[in-house]
Amino acid sequence: MLPPLIDVIPEARLNLVIYYLKNDEVNEAYTLIKDMECVLPKEYIIKAVVHAVIGQQSDQKDHMRIAQNFFQMVGASPSECDTIPGR
Repeated sequence: MLPPLIDVIPEARLNLVIYYLKNDEVNEAYTLIKDMECVLPKEYIIKAVVHAVIGQQSDQKDHMRIAQNFFQMVGASPSECDTIPGR
């Protein structure tokens, strides 16, 4: 149900990525999110989680570094630093 809505409803892509992560389909999640330009903190967080999972599963430090950068961007943001996602 979500794949046809990816280009119509912005949240559909994020929800599908979360679905793939919950079902251990990390490569599919990465395919959906790798070219996405993040604007909102939740997009950065989900993209960071995907990179972190890939980095842990394949022991690739590049993915871990990317995840760390995304998490730090959200945490260092003045508008997000004192919120739950920012911490």
